[in-house]
Amino acid sequence: MRNQQISRRTLLKQLGVGAAGLWLASCVPAAAPSGGAAAPQAKATKLNAMFPSGGPVEEAYLNNLVKEYKDKTGVEVAFSTLPFEKLMDKELTLVAAQSADVDVFGTHYAQIGRFGEALAPLNDLAAKDGIKDADYVQGAFSAFTVDGNLLAIPYTFDLRALYYRTDLFDAAGIKAPPTTWQELVDTATKLNKPPDTYGYLIVGKGDPALREYSDLLWENGGDFLEKGLEPSKPIWNNDAGVEALQWWSDLIHKEKIVPPGVPSYGWEELSQLWTAGQAAMSKQWGPGDSQDAKVSKIVGKFSIAPLVGNKQKKTTAVCHGRAINIHSAQKEASWEFVKYLTAKDTMIAMFKATGARPAHTGALNDVAASAKDIDKLNLEASLAGAKNGYTWPLFPEFSDIQPILWGEIEKVLSGQKTAKEGLDFAASEAEKILKQAKLI
Repeated sequence: MRNQQISRRTLLKQLGVGAAGLWLASCVPAAAPSGGAAAPQAKATKLNAMFPSGGPVEEAYLNNLVKEYKDKTGVEVAFSTLPFEKLMDKELTLVAAQSADVDVFGTHYAQIGRFGEALAPLNDLAAKDGIKDADYVQGAFSAFTVDGNLLAIPYTFDLRALYYRTDLFDAAGIKAPPTTWQELVDTATKLNKPPDTYGYLIVGKGDPALREYSDLLWENGGDFLEKGLEPSKPIWNNDAGVEALQWWSDLIHKEKIVPPGVPSYGWEELSQLWTAGQAAMSKQWGPGDSQDAKVSKIVGKFSIAPLVGNKQKKTTAVCHGRAINIHSAQKEASWEFVKYLTAKDTMIAMFKATGARPAHTGALNDVAASAKDIDKLNLEASLAGAKNGYTWPLFPEFSDIQPILWGEIEKVLSGQKTAKEGLDFAASEAEKILKQAKLI
């Protein structure tokens, strides 16, 4: 069982936006090592890493980063990327085989419960090098801790914002982006010109679908479990949960303001369709690929606003992390690389290159104070959501429940089940898992 549930309840509540710019109440002087400093203890060797794919801009940034790291330390790092949901399964397959082929893993709050015995504990290493909870966004160390073991150091602050096409808005005489579900539907309907341009883009498969459902469930006043983040009876199949999934399904089958292929879309498909100019609005992580003329047809044609809400504004606010394979034969060198990746200076450089939000609070404060234009808009819009940031349950058994739930969501979105049928079945299966674990 997880041992720090209460701190997760207050996840990121101290983040806010001030009139003079973004302000982070949880910020303290950074203690993490400078990303520009060489890693003195790492021996000249080769490391292998696996990260979630993030598009051409992030890929270019990582290529430059590992080159610079080798120049500074003599340590070569070869990395590969996979879509997030495939990455999690691949990493666990490697660990199950007791493979040391990959040393450094990308991970996330989303499925950290599955990795309790797969990642090297970092508690002592972090304490030795003065890397502490207060250096990163509030609640991140707690969320990456399973059975008392800190399994990852926070990397990026994982929030979305509403991206919208200013050229299409202007042509249609629409003065402002939507702020509610109904306004989003009304605006998307006005701008919907399929198959060339749809009013809205949204994901619909796998782990991304669960992430989307989280937002909709909370925005509609619902929650996953009876006791919030603590092990308890599933309640996502009550009226709030069913209404949220039905609204999503209606975007495809009733309103027809999203592409019919939505049930097969993950993050990669969403990003590619958005940058190809095939939608008027979408939730996106950052502006990097949208601003890259090599892949984007909408450079200079979009802006960014806070996410819409419904009965309340409440969004998923979580972190990616960097971790070490428990079977790595090069844990010392791996730790030096993890420190480098998650240090303040590296995080600032990452933001400048990709627009991704640093999880290091010192870096986040610095970029918030200096960001301009679209990067500033993205920070302001996404961090506005962090004021009401929340996460799904993180205890290990919920990781076993997640695939069942997103599998049923896929069936509903593809028209195989009603929203009530899908969510009822997922709740019934989840109860079996929780009862078997003696949690309810």
